[in-house]
Amino acid sequence: MFDSIFSDGDLRDFIRNNVIDPWEGTPLEGYVFMSPKQKGEFGERFVTKYMTILGNIVKRAKTSTAGHDRVINDILTEIKFSVSCRGNKNKKQVVKDKFVINHISKDKDWQRLIFCGINTKEEDIRVIWFTKEDFIQYLETENCVFKYQQGGKSIQNDDYICTKVEDLLELPFVKDISEW
Repeated sequence: MFDSIFSDGDLRDFIRNNVIDPWEGTPLEGYVFMSPKQKGEFGERFVTKYMTILGNIVKRAKTSTAGHDRVINDILTEIKFSVSCRGNKNKKQVVKDKFVINHISKDKDWQRLIFCGINTKEEDIRVIWFTKEDFIQYLETENCVFKYQQGGKSIQNDDYICTKVEDLLELPFVKDISEW
């Protein structure tokens, strides 16, 4: 039965047409095929190197359940990382400044959040930060770019997601990494 289902090649073609790496030929080649956990760890490592090169002192959180990813200059820091999302029509291309920020929790133990987004070219990146206090206050505003994620309020989950990062970048409490 299994062989019959695959015999005309349609299902193999479907897989082939959807397993595309728009980052092929760049240092990020293969990133799209990693699991969410691996992508998170990669982002934390990337930001650690980035912040260290900028002259900051970066330490790992004491435990994996600490509620933050790193301690940067004695500041408990949550790290979020994303590469530009693929286009809907052309999956071989990525869309500039189209990022997703997942699993931001107001109840975890962090003071600042760094978001690093890699755009279509390796050197075209967005690195911003904001405080937990500003994040919590902003959640109460009209037209907030953060939404409940995975059931949210209905299951008492305080994970938030942002898919409108281009709007987030313009908010007054969001600071460029140069202001760290």
